[in-house]
Amino acid sequence: MSRTHVVLLAMTAAASGCRASNAPAPAAAESGAFVVRLGNDTVAVDSYTRVGDRIEGTFMSRAPRTAVTRYTITLGPGGLPALYEVSQRLPDGGLVPPNNVQAATVTFAGDSAITQIRRDSVITRRVAARNAFPFLNLAVSMYALPIAALRAMNRDSASFNIVGAGGGNPNTIAVVRKGPNRYWAILGGFPTEVTTDDKGRVVTVDGARTTQHIMATRQASADVASLASMFASRGGALSPRDTVSATVGSAKLWLDYSRPSARGRRIFGANGVLGDTIWRTGANAATQFQTDAPLTIAGQTVPPGKYTLWTLAVPGRYQLIINKQTGQWGTEYHAEQDLVRVPLQATPLAQPVDRFTIAVDPNGSNAGVLRLRWDTTELSVPFTTP
Repeated sequence: MSRTHVVLLAMTAAASGCRASNAPAPAAAESGAFVVRLGNDTVAVDSYTRVGDRIEGTFMSRAPRTAVTRYTITLGPGGLPALYEVSQRLPDGGLVPPNNVQAATVTFAGDSAITQIRRDSVITRRVAARNAFPFLNLAVSMYALPIAALRAMNRDSASFNIVGAGGGNPNTIAVVRKGPNRYWAILGGFPTEVTTDDKGRVVTVDGARTTQHIMATRQASADVASLASMFASRGGALSPRDTVSATVGSAKLWLDYSRPSARGRRIFGANGVLGDTIWRTGANAATQFQTDAPLTIAGQTVPPGKYTLWTLAVPGRYQLIINKQTGQWGTEYHAEQDLVRVPLQATPLAQPVDRFTIAVDPNGSNAGVLRLRWDTTELSVPFTTP
């Protein structure tokens, strides 16, 4: 019942001398916002309002390009979601390429999630998703929903499914109570620490233990649309994709990688690169490497082909890992696919390098050096060609 109807009923009862209705007034609106940071850079802004069982949010992300997502979550009995509605646009109102999705909905029915994606036509997909919650990467306010479910269960840990609006298979998120109003939300084996107030509202989010390394703190409000316009006007991706081509002896070499910036962070530490002991050697998708001739690196042969590059980033024993799997995201590393591991030489740089850079320098007629430069450190390894 709306507030207007409650007031009208009360006025009618008073005028007729009857007792006013005892119907409950609607719950007061709850709202909040989060600025999601990576180092000293803002990567996303998340703003939401909740009235009763309806949550409306406006979310901006700068990865891979600046876009604004508007979403509505309708909760059903027991606080479980019934409907998740999403639309995403560029700051100027245009559709987001390359998919150009007009809108998407996820209906949670029983043990299933039914996704409908509207482009020129409607694509429908049903997946098994028991005890599922909506998910939007970096929209940190959504952590409140599975945490509320855990609190209602009066348990210290539980697993749930999370479903995005893209029609993909659900993922499992484990929620673990680590202390009063402190929780771990574990996704893909990486825990994000979330603190809440006594009502279960998210206060802080710490992703230092994950591959994203984001931090977020609650604030009263945020003008998401204005911030999206500002970031879009600056242009450029957070970690732009780049390529390197070089000819060394008879070998033509090619690398494709993303170039993250330091953003005021300490890059190389005792626990790896930004805490990753196995580093994707860049950002986003795994770094691709291709050679059309055999290479010899530290006495080991790399046949012609396409590979991905990874870095064992442990001080004192840095290694370059050449892996046979290709085309995967940068968190999907499988050691059983390793072709070779070779030692890397660590050298201090005279001037810090803010944006990660890969270079291939020829060194004679049939030799070269692969160099990885970031912050105050260069990691390098020589190689030869036929």
